[in-house]
Amino acid sequence: MAHPCEVSLQVRGRAHRVMQGEELVLASAAGLVPPALVQAADLRPGDFVGLAYGGAWAATAAALPLPDTSPRTGSEKAIFVPDRMTDELAFLLGAYLSEGHTTRSNWSVILTNSVEEVLLRAQEAWWSVFGLSSRLTRQRDRCPGLVVSSRRLVLFLDSLGCGSRARNKVVPGPILNGTREHALLFLQGAALDAYTTHTSAGKWAICLESRAAIDGLQELVTHLGIVSAQIPKLNRQRGKTYYELYAPGAWGQELSALAPFLEPDKAIRAAAYRRVRYRTKETDVVPGAHGPTLYRLLAAGTSGRYGRGSGRQRFRHLLDPRTARVSRSSVMAVRDAGGELPSWLTTILDQQIRFAPVTSITVR
Repeated sequence: MAHPCEVSLQVRGRAHRVMQGEELVLASAAGLVPPALVQAADLRPGDFVGLAYGGAWAATAAALPLPDTSPRTGSEKAIFVPDRMTDELAFLLGAYLSEGHTTRSNWSVILTNSVEEVLLRAQEAWWSVFGLSSRLTRQRDRCPGLVVSSRRLVLFLDSLGCGSRARNKVVPGPILNGTREHALLFLQGAALDAYTTHTSAGKWAICLESRAAIDGLQELVTHLGIVSAQIPKLNRQRGKTYYELYAPGAWGQELSALAPFLEPDKAIRAAAYRRVRYRTKETDVVPGAHGPTLYRLLAAGTSGRYGRGSGRQRFRHLLDPRTARVSRSSVMAVRDAGGELPSWLTTILDQQIRFAPVTSITVR
């Protein structure tokens, strides 16, 4: 059946996704049957949608837009613009996403941070990438800033679609479509606005005003194989809603190690966070997996006093009628204990597909 329509899909913990009605999606009806490919227009709230984590990255650095070639005017500085993404540019773009903005009235790009050493690194990067000098600024009751003035730099950031203010920032395409190394350097720059906590439920988190920026960051960490979620946060004092992306528990520990914090105080807290022991990463459910069926895949083992632990006794929780859905860790344990899983379950494990319920859907 053809579905000539557009579907706006909201999945728990994820940004909304817009797709064509005929686009195929791996999903499980109400999360109770084995997943199958269905058309997006046939999805309903409560269905579980499969999301792929991890995957291949580009082998070469992403190409960059051509620089502005209009004649220079007055005292305008010439700059060098690379034709492909570089390590230092990836870091600068991440720092700009979280703590930068542009002022077109004087063609300036400003980065702020409370740690001067971070700004000095950015200062070196502006010079090494573009050949541009920058200056440190210090004002009472404000974070130190790093200012670089260049019309062509502002136009270059425009060509990447970076955004000029907190409300309209995005993750540039050459980062989303680039190499893993550049994605990690971008995340390290973006993490200038991130934090970790382990006082109760530990997490790595970043809160931004731009929903598009949070969506892009979630795409990056998903491509890295990191499970994350989004929540809106209302700042009543400012009357604004901000969006937080967070990676919980062991996932956040992994992310904090992949993109280490540059600020010493954050690095110390992140190290303490990584020392905490959290539950397995595999607590998400696999829709359509049936506990008793998985139990029967295992050998009975040796009976008697000395046969304890030799078979499926430790998997008796799978027979509990209260277990409506089975966790990924249970499926993996059955496989590791010698159970021969059906092909669809093997595919889900091998391809790192995880499922989340649809919370709302709009068909236009």
